[in-house]
Amino acid sequence: MKLGRALSLAPEAIGMSLTSLLANRLRSLLATAGVTIGVMSVVTMASIIQGFNHVVVSSITSFGSHVLYVRKVGLEDLFNPTLADTIRHRRAFTLEDRDAIVRQCPDVRAITVLNFTDAVTASYRGKRLHNIQALGVDPQVQEVNRYDPASGRFFTEEEVRRSAQVVVLGKSIREALFSGGDPIGKDIHINGVPFRVVGELEPKGSNLFGNFDELLTVPYTTLEKFFPPGPDAPFFVPKRGEYYFNAAPVTPERSAAAIDQIREVLRRRRHVSARGRDNFAVFTEAAFTDLYGKLTGAIYLVMLLISSIALLVGGIGVMNIMLVSVTERTREIGLRKAVDAPRATILTQFLFEAATLTAVGGLAGIALGAAIAQIVRAVSSLPAHTPLWSVLVAFGFSVAVGLFFGMYPAVRASRLDPVEALRWE
Repeated sequence: MKLGRALSLAPEAIGMSLTSLLANRLRSLLATAGVTIGVMSVVTMASIIQGFNHVVVSSITSFGSHVLYVRKVGLEDLFNPTLADTIRHRRAFTLEDRDAIVRQCPDVRAITVLNFTDAVTASYRGKRLHNIQALGVDPQVQEVNRYDPASGRFFTEEEVRRSAQVVVLGKSIREALFSGGDPIGKDIHINGVPFRVVGELEPKGSNLFGNFDELLTVPYTTLEKFFPPGPDAPFFVPKRGEYYFNAAPVTPERSAAAIDQIREVLRRRRHVSARGRDNFAVFTEAAFTDLYGKLTGAIYLVMLLISSIALLVGGIGVMNIMLVSVTERTREIGLRKAVDAPRATILTQFLFEAATLTAVGGLAGIALGAAIAQIVRAVSSLPAHTPLWSVLVAFGFSVAVGLFFGMYPAVRASRLDPVEALRWE
């Protein structure tokens, strides 16, 4: 009976709570500042990270889907500062390893050889670019990694065999050296060695792992001839006569089978015992997204910490404001209880006031966070996007903060003795 009456009076209680909030606009605004900041940080960071997610996924897929990467260490090992020396000194792979994979792995459709160096200088008519990455590959990289020329052509198998001095430019290199002009057929110098430009790659974009348009691509034999790795090269750079492989399965569904076949071939060639662990790594693009997820996971934790502190401060502010409100309206509460207003109605009114306060703060935070994301998108190349889940979670948390921190003032108001409350001055 009392519950039914309380529910019937709920619209009136809600109307009174809105009237009270509007009557104290400045106080209500200040009370929600912490909630607004917390929600804004959640929405802003989620929008920016979502933009990074889009860039990472699109840049990885631009190198081909279901590519198999054959390396001497796993991707996570590259970011491990305490990597064991036994892993650091693993050898990479030889051309004989490639030939064995081609012969003995029926689920591998194509395989490409690659090596690289990170610190060459490219120059053309007085313009110089320093610390440019040079990648050595063979023509199969076009099939495996979608290394398609936007203009010109790719180098041939014959040019690989004779270590020809030909180069395919990345978009950023071409724009920097030729200022938008046509580079095909012109000669540039790489560490002082002349190279004929035969093509320009389709743009690949950039992400946390680097700018893939700031790249020079030459035959792997040419790179080894003119730019062999020095004795102080990082451990992940293949030594002279050693290479990495990228492979493509016959179909995406056969990726797992192709990985198993590659592992079996390399384990036999490296004399790994039946119970021994692989002394190499074979992984797909999923490893890049997993690593990226772990890196951004730390950002999410920081974001949650910042927003939690802001929401806590905002919740305490809301509780303080609601306690003041209860004190100011003691006679009103006493009068309503004297005419037999249910405790549930008074409780609902004050809870709704607290939830409305934080909900308004949450909506303001969502609007500000989305606006900041659009500003980031406008002034940078990052496609920042506000995901729906972040809006729903942020709004839900803001309402929950109001209900949680408003519970004590609401209960206190509902338990006031009507006689004592009517005597309040």
